[in-house]
Amino acid sequence: MKWPHILAGTGGVVLSLWMGWGIYLITTTARPPHEVVKHLSADVEIRQYQDQTWISAAHTSDDASFMVLASYIFGRNKQEQQVAMTAPVITDEKMSFILPEGLTPELAPTPEGQAIDFSKVPARTLATIQFSWWTTPDRVETKTKALLDVLAANGIQTQGRAFLMRYNDPWTPPFMRRNEVAIEVVLSD
Repeated sequence: MKWPHILAGTGGVVLSLWMGWGIYLITTTARPPHEVVKHLSADVEIRQYQDQTWISAAHTSDDASFMVLASYIFGRNKQEQQVAMTAPVITDEKMSFILPEGLTPELAPTPEGQAIDFSKVPARTLATIQFSWWTTPDRVETKTKALLDVLAANGIQTQGRAFLMRYNDPWTPPFMRRNEVAIEVVLSD
């Protein structure tokens, strides 16, 4: 009769450690500052973001693109300088990381052969819809449609294409993950 209790206790410890890891990363990973302009529903909001500097790699697959960018920020660059990880990781036709505030393309380390592009993203207004768990293509498509439906119902004009923003590493428990689909919007005064 001891084995079920031991297994249950071990499972509880593992789950607690897993959740602790998720909480640690959620609270310690830098995120770009923004101001919430308007809540359209429980999970849809309009945000104003400041200028950002991105590094991007072609989106061949999540793992391959992530590894190109991760190698750069973990110190595989000409200066062998680590760059702090930020969230979210942005995926559209490319995968992008947002560089920490104050790190411009001119001040950032030089890539060591990685196919990385630097870009300055001007201040912009985004509409977002938040969800947890995994970001399968079907879920992202469903959330994109839901976001666009809410925006249309509120008469808000979009600009460009929707994109995915993921805030957690792959080891965060799926029920604790924060994902968003976002699209740039034009607000009328």
